[in-house]
Amino acid sequence: MYVTSVDRVREYVVRRSGYRGVRVKYLLHAGVGAKRLQLRLFTIDVDGYTRMERHEHEHEIYILKGRGLFRVGGSEVTLGPGDVMFIESREPHQIINVGDEPLEFLCTKLTGEIPPEIRAEMEG
Repeated sequence: MYVTSVDRVREYVVRRSGYRGVRVKYLLHAGVGAKRLQLRLFTIDVDGYTRMERHEHEHEIYILKGRGLFRVGGSEVTLGPGDVMFIESREPHQIINVGDEPLEFLCTKLTGEIPPEIRAEMEG
């Protein structure tokens, strides 16, 4: 068993091209024993966004705080606290904070890898 508090999990700034004002906390991952799934807490600052991207893994998203415009496939939808979304594998998607406070959401990723930021810390 692994137990922690979100307040004790380190936050990382996402430093990839096409991202602005995005941070992530890896709550559950292979490094703490979760062999098949990552649970991540994302925060997107006011006027922040992710780039349009697609990957093999699907996403399950639960909005905690704020308002976000989700561009998925050829559609757009604005989501807020309590809303949930499923993004299929290989479906293009982008998230933009359109509110006046940080956008916070939980997001899953099917993977057995240790997040690169954490792996680098373990090796260094």
